[in-house]
Amino acid sequence: MKHSSKIFVLVLLLLAFLTATAWVGVRQLTDIFVEFDHVAQVDLILMESATRLNEIQLEKEIIFEKLSGAAEELAFGKVNEARSQYLADYVKGLEGLFGQDMKQADAQIARVDALADIPTSLKDSFARCFEQTQQYDSTVKAIFIAVEKGGFQLSLEDLDRTDLRQKVLSKNIQAIVKQVWGLVHESVNKSERRRQRSKEIFWFSLLLTSTLVLLLVCFKKNLEEISRQKKDLEKLNQELDRFVHTISHDIVGPLTTIVGYGAYLEGHYAAQLDKKGQDCISGVRRGATRLNVLIKDMLELTRISRVKNPYTRTPIQEVINAALANCDFFVQRSSARIELGSAMPQIVCDRIKTTAIFSNLISNAIKFVATGVRPVVKISWRDALKEYEFTVEDNGIGISPEHYQDIFDIFKRLHTGDEYDGTGVGLAIVKAAVEDQGGRVHVESQVGRGTKFIFTIPKGLIAFRPLY
Repeated sequence: MKHSSKIFVLVLLLLAFLTATAWVGVRQLTDIFVEFDHVAQVDLILMESATRLNEIQLEKEIIFEKLSGAAEELAFGKVNEARSQYLADYVKGLEGLFGQDMKQADAQIARVDALADIPTSLKDSFARCFEQTQQYDSTVKAIFIAVEKGGFQLSLEDLDRTDLRQKVLSKNIQAIVKQVWGLVHESVNKSERRRQRSKEIFWFSLLLTSTLVLLLVCFKKNLEEISRQKKDLEKLNQELDRFVHTISHDIVGPLTTIVGYGAYLEGHYAAQLDKKGQDCISGVRRGATRLNVLIKDMLELTRISRVKNPYTRTPIQEVINAALANCDFFVQRSSARIELGSAMPQIVCDRIKTTAIFSNLISNAIKFVATGVRPVVKISWRDALKEYEFTVEDNGIGISPEHYQDIFDIFKRLHTGDEYDGTGVGLAIVKAAVEDQGGRVHVESQVGRGTKFIFTIPKGLIAFRPLY
């Protein structure tokens, strides 16, 4: 091992040790902040609930005073029919407001009941408050009902009972507020102690971070070399783009012309040539067509490998429909039957590359069948734990197990072009498109019994969201 390599390994070990130490410190700091945040939230909810219960009780007392006035006027006052109707509506409105306060009080009690890690004494106080609130509410509700039935004279007993329950409830609420304030002060003291401890951890983490920065500076030359290599790769990518542009415009065009002229000669002048001449024209046309398809497949493979499309939430049924449209000529010519399993899911994926996957697998399934056999293509899926698994199954000629890996290599063909059309690039495109999304692809097959291509797409892909 070279001396520089040994130093590099040593520095990596130091980095690993320092990183682990920093991680432990940051983890501990995070735990403290999480605990503090939890305590702060509990205290806040308790304070809000106690304060709101106190406000609600005051509102109830005001409503009861208004109810008492209305009841007294209805019971003793000589009021006309219009005034009586007004007072009845007024009492009805007060009852609605009182009902709203009851619901709000119940909601605050429910918030407290849902909390964990609060003192038992405080929880018991809220429970007593709930019982006393129900008693007070039931008393007032009974008075509402009596008033609505046609006047109600409040007796001293009614007033005393209501006033007593009101005072007991108010006293209990004030005690709860005092308990909550004590809990807040206790939390503040704990937070201060934790803050001091957090400062120590922060400075220790800062020291570790500074050490890591110094170590990174020591590798400045390595970073510069990586930057230089990146520029070289960008230059190569630009040259590759120019090369692809040249192929797509300067080669595909003439090839298309050759194919067209070959087809024209074959269709209009074949009768004027002997058998050898006809075979030559047919051979030129087939060769140019095959080369044209090969170039297009190579361009597709290059695009699949280099272009990064945004992930989008995509209905797979639409992807399959697009793939079938791409293969429509082969489907119609072979009278292939396409069978879909259960309703296809909607997933986050690269829509363009996923369409290319299905297009190539469906076209292969239709292409590689025995003579005279109607192609049957079955497409299904299942929901795995962390990924979606899709299967494209055919009734074709099958593949021997020793070729399971070879078929995904570029230009790898198990049959000659005279037996089955193809360039040997389709499955390479499938493999590149699947792996670029973080998935896996494999094959299950037996000679003469069809083939299953199974590929996965992870569930963790994040859909692109525009900034505007």
